[in-house]
This record gives sequence, C-alpha cells and structure tokens, in this order.
Amino acid sequence: MLAVGMVAIGYSHMISVEMTGIFIVIYTLLNLKMLYKNGSFKYLIAAGGLSLGLLAQYFLAVGEQMATTTFQVSSQPLAFLSDRTLAFKEVVRNSLTNAVFHANTVNVGITILLGLGLACYLFWRSKNDRDLIAIALGLFIMVTPLMPWQLFDHTIINTIQFPWRFFAIITAIVSYLIAKDDLQLLNNKYYFYAIILMLGVGNVIYATNSIQNQSWRFRTNTQYNQPNPYYIGAGHEYLPAQTDYQKILKHKKQVIQYQPDKVKITNVRHTWGQYQFEFTTLKHQKAVVEVPFIYYKGYVANINHEKRLRPMQMNPQNGLTQITLKGKGKVTVFYQTTRLQKIGYLISVISFGGLMLIIYKEQYRHS
Repeated sequence: MLAVGMVAIGYSHMISVEMTGIFIVIYTLLNLKMLYKNGSFKYLIAAGGLSLGLLAQYFLAVGEQMATTTFQVSSQPLAFLSDRTLAFKEVVRNSLTNAVFHANTVNVGITILLGLGLACYLFWRSKNDRDLIAIALGLFIMVTPLMPWQLFDHTIINTIQFPWRFFAIITAIVSYLIAKDDLQLLNNKYYFYAIILMLGVGNVIYATNSIQNQSWRFRTNTQYNQPNPYYIGAGHEYLPAQTDYQKILKHKKQVIQYQPDKVKITNVRHTWGQYQFEFTTLKHQKAVVEVPFIYYKGYVANINHEKRLRPMQMNPQNGLTQITLKGKGKVTVFYQTTRLQKIGYLISVISFGGLMLIIYKEQYRHS
C-alpha cells in the first residue's frame, strides 16, 4: 500500500513525493530499531524500490532533461525556502484567526492548530505515536526562521519552494490522531458537538474573510471563459534558463528564423507538434535554421525522409531548437521519445506487473 500511495502522489504532484520521502526518512530513523526487530525494514525497502520502479518512466525522463539542460527552476528559482518563512507568533496568530492563506498569512487553520495542541498533551500523557507528534511539531517549526533553510537554498531540497507545503503532512498526522481518538473525546457528546461547532464557525470565518479581502479575484462568466494563459499555469520555471518567458508571451506567432542570404526556406507547414519545410542553402554553405519549439532533449529532424534522425540543438541565446543544414532537401521536425524514456516506461510496466503479482499472492494467501 505504501508503494501504491507513493506512486499516486508522484503522478499527481512530484514535489509531494519529495516531501513525503523526507517524512518517511525521518519516521524510519526515529523507528529504525523497531522496524529492524519486527522485520518491517525489509518490506519498507521493497516498497521503496517498487515505488521507484513504478515511477521510473517519470524519474528517468525528468532526470534526463535536468542532466542535459539547465532550467530556470535551478538558475532562476521561483522562490528560496529561506525567503518564505514566517515568524512563529505570526503563524500561530494567522492560524487562530483562520486567515485567508497567502505568502504573508501562512497558517494551518484553527482546527489543525488546536489539534497540534492536543497532540502535545498526548505526547506528555501517552507513549503512543510520539514519533508522529514529534514530526508534526518539527514540521510546524520548520515554517519559521528557526529552521536554517538558507543551507538548502541551492540544493535539490529548494525545489519544494515553500516550507509551508509541509502543512499537508501535518494535516494528515493531526487528522490521524483525531480519528484515532486516544482520549476518547469523540465518545463524549459535548466534545463531539463542540468540535463540529468549531469547524462550522471556522469555515464561516474563512469564507467571510475570503469574500471581503479577496474580492479582486472575482471574475465574470465572460472573463472566466477567456482566461489569460498565465492563470492556467505558466510553468516558466521549467523552461530552459536561456528562454525569455515574457518575450514568448508577447510574440505568439511561431515563425521559423533563418538568414535569407544563406538559405532559402519554402513550403513551411506547421501542425500540432511538428514543423515541415523545404530548404536550399546558398553557395553550398552551412546555414542554421531555428524552429520555434522550446528545446527539450528528444526533438529530432528527419531530412529527406532518411531513416536516421538527426537530433536538434538548443540555441544558447533563447532556448529554442535549431538545426544546421547544408545542400537541398525537405525537413520534418518533431519530438521523439528518447531511449532512456523508453527504458523508464519498460521498467514501470515490469514494476506494475510485479505489483499485480504481489497483490494476487496476498489475496490468494488470505483466501
């Protein structure tokens, strides 16, 4: 189940895999002796290996691109973890008031904050789940300057971008502790209705604050149906470092670029994901032709219908794809799955088969 959960998280939000991985490492270190004694450690390793296998088609594809190209997420980070912290008292105050969540109003909400307070009491009263409580409290502190995030600003950990993303794990832990109800509070009708009332009041406060303070976010039906592409998801941090995102927004017409005194381009055709054109270089000299595709490893050119495909290069000035041509012929530019991506896909398929076999054996063993 751990492998299935990690894979589901991975294919929905890759940064969450990194965060969950950090949680699993911390939990494992806190319980290393217990996991080793009861034999669970080997199953944890097996689940981790199976998760990596199932996610291989994603990890290998992303890894290949990151290894061959410098992206803006590394060269021009959207955010540094150290810049996104908030003072401890401010996080507590924002949580108690159920403040509308923004960069300067980071909070877990009053329900989770009170749940953390209850967790502190559980930590003192009971020996159960102390590891989870310690992790939840530690992650809460990690959102504040008490955590030296500046040590990780230029590491892969910075891809998390915002330390408050760990609130998702805190919420899961607190929800588990509340549902487990070691203090038997939910069996007491007064406590039960008090919790329901607190949740209701908290929702009303949050909704009211959202309407009053965020009215500028309202859109008419016409505006909503004609959105700015930026609001759909710019994703410009995953463009090559050389790419000027603002320039791309301003120049939406995709036009092939070349030097007319070196090459003649005719019969240009642009379909989804493909460019096709005929060329003739002048005086038999080499000429560079730039195709308006943002460069990623995998773009290839088929020249004169040859079986051998020529890989495209990146223009180091603007991050677009380009090819050097000589002579006369017809070119088709398109994206082709790389060999490493195919290997990743094969590993994921084999891993999925292994997962199905494990599930079948478990069901057969318990039948």
